[in-house]
Amino acid sequence: MSDSLNKTVTFQPHQTKQTSPSPATLSTTGRLMSYNDQLKAGLQNGIGFTRLLDQLISTTSTQELFQAVADLTAYHLDTAYIVFPQQYSRSDFYLIFLNRLLDLHQLSGVVLQSSDQYHELYHEYPGINAAGYFVFKFPENDPSGAYYIEKNSQLELFYLDFTKHLLRFNSHTLTQLLLVDYYPKLDHQNIKKFATILLAIGNYLKRDFGFDVDFGLLDPINSCVYQISEPDLPTTIIDQLFVIAAKGGKMLEAGADQSAVLKLDNDVTVTIFREADPQQAHFGEWLLKVWDPQQTISWFDVLLHYQFLRDWYLNNLPSLEIKADLQYFS
Repeated sequence: MSDSLNKTVTFQPHQTKQTSPSPATLSTTGRLMSYNDQLKAGLQNGIGFTRLLDQLISTTSTQELFQAVADLTAYHLDTAYIVFPQQYSRSDFYLIFLNRLLDLHQLSGVVLQSSDQYHELYHEYPGINAAGYFVFKFPENDPSGAYYIEKNSQLELFYLDFTKHLLRFNSHTLTQLLLVDYYPKLDHQNIKKFATILLAIGNYLKRDFGFDVDFGLLDPINSCVYQISEPDLPTTIIDQLFVIAAKGGKMLEAGADQSAVLKLDNDVTVTIFREADPQQAHFGEWLLKVWDPQQTISWFDVLLHYQFLRDWYLNNLPSLEIKADLQYFS
Protein backbone atom coordinates (compact mmCIF):
# COMPACT_ATOMS: atom_id res chain seq x y z
CA MET A 1 0.00 0.00 0.00
CA SER A 2 1.41 3.44 -1.00
CA ASP A 3 2.09 6.21 1.51
CA SER A 4 -0.50 8.45 -0.17
CA LEU A 5 -3.28 6.13 0.89
CA ASN A 6 -2.27 6.49 4.53
CA LYS A 7 -2.47 10.28 4.61
CA THR A 8 -5.37 12.69 4.87
CA VAL A 9 -5.00 15.67 2.58
CA THR A 10 -6.57 18.96 3.61
CA PHE A 11 -6.76 21.75 1.02
CA GLN A 12 -6.17 25.25 2.32
CA PRO A 13 -6.58 28.68 0.71
CA HIS A 14 -3.85 29.90 -1.65
CA GLN A 15 -3.40 26.31 -2.88
CA THR A 16 -1.44 25.19 0.27
CA LYS A 17 -1.96 21.75 1.72
CA GLN A 18 -1.11 20.02 5.06
CA THR A 19 -0.91 16.38 6.00
CA SER A 20 -1.64 14.74 9.40
CA PRO A 21 -1.57 11.12 10.60
CA SER A 22 -4.75 9.22 10.02
CA PRO A 23 -6.80 7.98 13.00
CA ALA A 24 -5.68 4.44 12.20
CA THR A 25 -2.03 5.46 12.38
CA LEU A 26 -2.56 7.31 15.66
CA SER A 27 -4.24 4.26 17.19
CA THR A 28 -1.47 1.88 16.15
CA THR A 29 1.27 4.23 17.29
CA GLY A 30 -0.47 4.77 20.60
CA ARG A 31 -0.74 1.06 21.20
CA LEU A 32 2.93 0.56 20.40
CA MET A 33 3.97 3.35 22.73
CA SER A 34 1.71 2.03 25.49
CA TYR A 35 3.11 -1.47 25.06
CA ASN A 36 6.65 -0.15 25.21
CA ASP A 37 5.88 1.92 28.31
CA GLN A 38 4.34 -1.10 30.02
CA LEU A 39 7.43 -3.18 29.27
CA LYS A 40 9.65 -0.46 30.70
CA ALA A 41 7.47 -0.22 33.81
CA GLY A 42 7.55 -4.00 34.25
CA LEU A 43 11.32 -4.08 33.92
CA GLN A 44 11.69 -1.22 36.40
CA ASN A 45 9.41 -3.12 38.77
CA GLY A 46 11.72 -6.12 38.44
CA ILE A 47 14.76 -3.95 39.11
CA GLY A 48 13.06 -2.60 42.22
CA PHE A 49 12.57 -6.17 43.39
CA THR A 50 16.25 -7.01 42.86
CA ARG A 51 17.25 -4.00 44.96
CA LEU A 52 15.13 -5.27 47.85
CA LEU A 53 16.50 -8.77 47.45
CA ASP A 54 20.04 -7.37 47.48
CA GLN A 55 19.16 -5.57 50.69
CA LEU A 56 17.77 -8.74 52.27
CA ILE A 57 20.83 -10.85 51.49
CA SER A 58 23.62 -8.33 52.00
CA THR A 59 22.67 -5.54 54.42
CA THR A 60 24.52 -5.28 57.72
CA SER A 61 21.70 -3.32 59.36
CA THR A 62 19.00 -5.20 61.26
CA GLN A 63 16.52 -2.40 60.57
CA GLU A 64 17.19 -2.54 56.82
CA LEU A 65 16.88 -6.31 57.00
CA PHE A 66 13.46 -6.07 58.62
CA GLN A 67 12.28 -3.46 56.11
CA ALA A 68 13.46 -5.61 53.21
CA VAL A 69 11.53 -8.71 54.30
CA ALA A 70 8.43 -6.60 54.98
CA ASP A 71 8.60 -5.02 51.51
CA LEU A 72 9.40 -8.25 49.68
CA THR A 73 6.52 -10.20 51.18
CA ALA A 74 4.12 -7.51 49.93
CA TYR A 75 5.82 -7.06 46.55
CA HIS A 76 3.98 -7.86 43.30
CA LEU A 77 6.71 -8.83 40.88
CA ASP A 78 4.57 -9.79 37.88
CA THR A 79 2.81 -7.20 35.75
CA ALA A 80 0.28 -7.49 32.95
CA TYR A 81 3.10 -7.47 30.41
CA ILE A 82 5.98 -9.23 32.20
CA VAL A 83 5.67 -12.47 34.17
CA PHE A 84 8.64 -14.00 35.97
CA PRO A 85 8.18 -17.79 35.89
CA GLN A 86 10.56 -18.55 38.78
CA GLN A 87 10.00 -16.63 42.00
CA TYR A 88 10.79 -16.96 45.67
CA SER A 89 7.82 -17.52 47.95
CA ARG A 90 6.83 -15.70 51.11
CA SER A 91 8.13 -18.65 53.12
CA ASP A 92 11.49 -18.33 51.35
CA PHE A 93 11.78 -14.66 52.32
CA TYR A 94 10.99 -15.46 55.97
CA LEU A 95 13.61 -18.21 56.04
CA ILE A 96 16.23 -15.93 54.47
CA PHE A 97 15.37 -13.23 57.00
CA LEU A 98 15.89 -15.56 59.98
CA ASN A 99 19.18 -16.80 58.56
CA ARG A 100 20.44 -13.27 58.01
CA LEU A 101 19.27 -12.17 61.46
CA LEU A 102 21.26 -14.97 63.07
CA ASP A 103 24.25 -14.18 60.85
CA LEU A 104 24.21 -10.52 61.90
CA HIS A 105 24.36 -11.70 65.52
CA GLN A 106 27.17 -14.12 64.60
CA LEU A 107 25.16 -17.19 65.57
CA SER A 108 25.55 -20.22 63.33
CA GLY A 109 23.76 -23.54 63.34
CA VAL A 110 20.99 -23.04 60.77
CA VAL A 111 21.60 -24.11 57.19
CA LEU A 112 19.47 -22.61 54.42
CA GLN A 113 18.95 -25.24 51.74
CA SER A 114 17.11 -25.39 48.42
CA SER A 115 14.86 -28.24 47.32
CA ASP A 116 14.85 -28.86 43.57
CA GLN A 117 12.01 -31.33 44.01
CA TYR A 118 9.63 -28.94 45.76
CA HIS A 119 11.12 -25.69 44.43
CA GLU A 120 11.41 -24.18 47.89
CA LEU A 121 13.95 -23.11 50.45
CA TYR A 122 14.06 -24.80 53.84
CA HIS A 123 15.97 -24.79 57.11
CA GLU A 124 17.93 -27.74 58.37
CA TYR A 125 19.91 -28.05 61.58
CA PRO A 126 23.12 -30.08 61.88
CA GLY A 127 22.55 -33.14 64.01
CA ILE A 128 18.79 -33.25 63.50
CA ASN A 129 18.60 -32.84 59.73
CA ALA A 130 18.10 -36.59 59.26
CA ALA A 131 14.88 -36.36 61.28
CA GLY A 132 13.25 -33.35 59.66
CA TYR A 133 13.45 -29.92 58.08
CA PHE A 134 11.61 -26.65 58.56
CA VAL A 135 9.62 -24.17 56.47
CA PHE A 136 6.87 -21.61 56.98
CA LYS A 137 3.21 -22.15 56.25
CA PHE A 138 0.50 -19.52 56.09
CA PRO A 139 -3.05 -19.83 57.44
CA GLU A 140 -5.76 -18.91 54.97
CA ASN A 141 -7.70 -16.77 57.46
CA ASP A 142 -4.66 -14.83 58.70
CA PRO A 143 -2.99 -12.72 55.98
CA SER A 144 -0.14 -11.42 58.15
CA GLY A 145 0.78 -14.46 60.28
CA ALA A 146 2.93 -17.51 59.59
CA TYR A 147 3.79 -20.78 61.34
CA TYR A 148 7.29 -22.22 61.46
CA ILE A 149 6.70 -25.93 61.00
CA GLU A 150 8.57 -29.20 60.82
CA LYS A 151 7.66 -30.25 57.29
CA ASN A 152 7.27 -34.00 57.79
CA SER A 153 5.07 -33.86 60.89
CA GLN A 154 3.50 -30.44 60.17
CA LEU A 155 4.04 -29.54 63.84
CA GLU A 156 3.84 -25.77 64.38
CA LEU A 157 6.76 -24.66 66.55
CA PHE A 158 6.06 -20.95 66.61
CA TYR A 159 3.78 -18.29 65.18
CA LEU A 160 5.33 -15.16 63.65
CA ASP A 161 3.61 -11.93 62.62
CA PHE A 162 5.80 -9.14 61.23
CA THR A 163 2.90 -6.69 61.05
CA LYS A 164 1.89 -7.09 64.70
CA HIS A 165 5.49 -7.61 65.89
CA LEU A 166 4.41 -10.83 67.56
CA LEU A 167 6.09 -14.18 68.25
CA ARG A 168 4.47 -17.09 70.09
CA PHE A 169 6.17 -20.42 70.81
CA ASN A 170 4.04 -23.54 71.03
CA SER A 171 5.01 -25.49 74.15
CA HIS A 172 2.83 -28.44 73.14
CA THR A 173 4.53 -29.08 69.79
CA LEU A 174 8.00 -28.34 71.16
CA THR A 175 7.40 -31.03 73.77
CA GLN A 176 6.07 -33.46 71.19
CA LEU A 177 8.83 -32.91 68.64
CA LEU A 178 11.88 -32.54 70.88
CA LEU A 179 11.10 -34.59 73.99
CA VAL A 180 8.91 -37.31 72.48
CA ASP A 181 9.80 -37.72 68.79
CA TYR A 182 13.45 -36.63 68.67
CA TYR A 183 14.68 -37.58 72.15
CA PRO A 184 14.94 -41.37 71.64
CA LYS A 185 16.78 -41.16 68.30
CA LEU A 186 18.91 -38.00 68.33
CA ASP A 187 21.89 -36.79 70.31
CA HIS A 188 20.54 -34.73 73.19
CA GLN A 189 23.16 -32.03 72.73
CA ASN A 190 21.92 -31.46 69.19
CA ILE A 191 18.37 -31.13 70.50
CA LYS A 192 19.65 -28.58 73.02
CA LYS A 193 21.45 -26.62 70.27
CA PHE A 194 18.27 -26.51 68.23
CA ALA A 195 16.27 -25.19 71.19
CA THR A 196 19.01 -22.61 71.85
CA ILE A 197 18.67 -21.27 68.30
CA LEU A 198 14.90 -20.99 68.66
CA LEU A 199 15.39 -19.07 71.90
CA ALA A 200 17.92 -16.79 70.19
CA ILE A 201 15.46 -16.01 67.38
CA GLY A 202 12.94 -14.88 69.97
CA ASN A 203 15.49 -12.79 71.85
CA TYR A 204 16.74 -11.05 68.69
CA LEU A 205 13.23 -10.24 67.49
CA LYS A 206 12.44 -8.84 70.93
CA ARG A 207 15.62 -6.77 71.33
CA ASP A 208 16.09 -5.57 67.75
CA PHE A 209 12.50 -4.91 66.71
CA GLY A 210 10.46 -4.74 69.92
CA PHE A 211 8.49 -7.95 69.32
CA ASP A 212 6.06 -9.21 71.93
CA VAL A 213 7.41 -12.72 72.57
CA ASP A 214 5.97 -15.64 74.53
CA PHE A 215 8.80 -18.18 74.84
CA GLY A 216 6.66 -20.87 76.46
CA LEU A 217 8.65 -23.61 78.16
CA LEU A 218 11.87 -22.27 76.55
CA ASP A 219 11.88 -19.14 78.74
CA PRO A 220 14.91 -19.17 81.10
CA ILE A 221 14.22 -15.92 82.97
CA ASN A 222 13.70 -16.41 86.71
CA SER A 223 10.67 -14.13 86.72
CA CYS A 224 8.90 -16.42 84.25
CA VAL A 225 5.90 -18.25 85.69
CA TYR A 226 4.77 -21.23 83.63
CA GLN A 227 1.03 -21.78 83.46
CA ILE A 228 0.04 -25.44 83.43
CA SER A 229 -2.95 -26.93 81.66
CA GLU A 230 -4.83 -27.90 84.80
CA PRO A 231 -4.73 -24.95 87.20
CA ASP A 232 -6.49 -27.00 89.90
CA LEU A 233 -3.75 -29.62 89.97
CA PRO A 234 -4.60 -32.90 91.75
CA THR A 235 -2.39 -33.41 94.79
CA THR A 236 -1.76 -36.98 93.68
CA ILE A 237 0.45 -35.66 90.87
CA ILE A 238 2.62 -33.78 93.36
CA ASP A 239 2.71 -36.89 95.55
CA GLN A 240 4.10 -38.79 92.55
CA LEU A 241 6.89 -36.25 92.26
CA PHE A 242 7.92 -36.79 95.89
CA VAL A 243 8.38 -40.49 95.13
CA ILE A 244 10.17 -40.28 91.77
CA ALA A 245 12.41 -37.42 92.92
CA ALA A 246 13.70 -39.62 95.72
CA LYS A 247 14.34 -42.41 93.21
CA GLY A 248 16.23 -39.91 91.07
CA GLY A 249 18.46 -38.97 93.99
CA LYS A 250 16.80 -35.60 94.62
CA MET A 251 14.62 -34.38 97.45
CA LEU A 252 11.32 -32.60 96.99
CA GLU A 253 10.67 -30.34 99.97
CA ALA A 254 7.42 -28.83 101.15
CA GLY A 255 7.53 -25.04 100.99
CA ALA A 256 5.29 -22.18 102.02
CA ASP A 257 1.70 -21.85 100.77
CA GLN A 258 1.37 -25.48 99.68
CA SER A 259 4.40 -25.22 97.42
CA ALA A 260 6.83 -28.01 96.60
CA VAL A 261 10.49 -27.17 95.98
CA LEU A 262 12.85 -29.46 94.11
CA LYS A 263 16.57 -28.70 94.40
CA LEU A 264 18.63 -29.76 91.40
CA ASP A 265 22.29 -29.50 90.42
CA ASN A 266 24.14 -26.17 90.19
CA ASP A 267 21.70 -24.42 92.55
CA VAL A 268 18.79 -24.78 90.13
CA THR A 269 15.40 -25.15 91.81
CA VAL A 270 11.96 -26.06 90.49
CA THR A 271 8.97 -24.83 92.45
CA ILE A 272 5.37 -25.93 92.03
CA PHE A 273 3.01 -23.66 93.90
CA ARG A 274 -0.51 -22.38 94.18
CA GLU A 275 -0.67 -18.62 93.69
CA ALA A 276 -1.68 -17.22 97.09
CA ASP A 277 -1.64 -13.51 96.25
CA PRO A 278 -5.17 -12.33 95.38
CA GLN A 279 -3.64 -9.38 93.51
CA GLN A 280 -2.01 -11.69 90.97
CA ALA A 281 -3.69 -12.66 87.70
CA HIS A 282 -3.52 -16.39 88.43
CA PHE A 283 -4.68 -16.32 92.03
CA GLY A 284 -5.60 -19.78 93.26
CA GLU A 285 -4.00 -21.59 90.30
CA TRP A 286 -1.14 -24.07 90.39
CA LEU A 287 1.95 -22.74 88.61
CA LEU A 288 5.55 -23.74 87.99
CA LYS A 289 8.81 -21.80 88.24
CA VAL A 290 12.46 -22.55 87.54
CA TRP A 291 15.14 -20.57 89.35
CA ASP A 292 18.71 -20.51 88.09
CA PRO A 293 21.50 -18.18 89.31
CA GLN A 294 22.58 -17.51 85.71
CA GLN A 295 19.04 -17.33 84.28
CA THR A 296 20.00 -19.68 81.46
CA ILE A 297 18.00 -22.77 82.48
CA SER A 298 14.39 -23.16 81.37
CA TRP A 299 11.78 -25.79 82.15
CA PHE A 300 12.64 -27.36 78.79
CA ASP A 301 16.30 -27.64 79.83
CA VAL A 302 15.29 -29.31 83.08
CA LEU A 303 13.12 -31.84 81.25
CA LEU A 304 15.85 -32.55 78.72
CA HIS A 305 18.44 -33.17 81.45
CA TYR A 306 16.52 -35.10 84.12
CA GLN A 307 14.95 -38.39 83.10
CA PHE A 308 12.75 -38.72 86.20
CA LEU A 309 11.24 -35.26 85.70
CA ARG A 310 10.69 -35.88 82.00
CA ASP A 311 8.87 -39.14 82.76
CA TRP A 312 6.74 -37.45 85.41
CA TYR A 313 5.88 -34.56 83.08
CA LEU A 314 5.06 -36.69 80.03
CA ASN A 315 3.06 -39.22 82.04
CA ASN A 316 0.91 -36.40 83.41
CA LEU A 317 0.93 -34.20 80.33
CA PRO A 318 -2.84 -33.51 80.23
CA SER A 319 -2.49 -31.84 83.64
CA LEU A 320 1.08 -30.50 83.62
CA GLU A 321 1.59 -29.32 80.05
CA ILE A 322 2.75 -25.71 79.79
CA LYS A 323 0.04 -23.65 78.16
CA ALA A 324 0.42 -22.13 74.71
CA ASP A 325 -1.43 -19.04 73.52
CA LEU A 326 -4.83 -20.39 72.49
CA GLN A 327 -5.39 -17.47 70.15
CA TYR A 328 -2.76 -18.95 67.84
CA PHE A 329 -2.59 -22.62 68.82
CA SER A 330 -5.66 -24.79 69.28
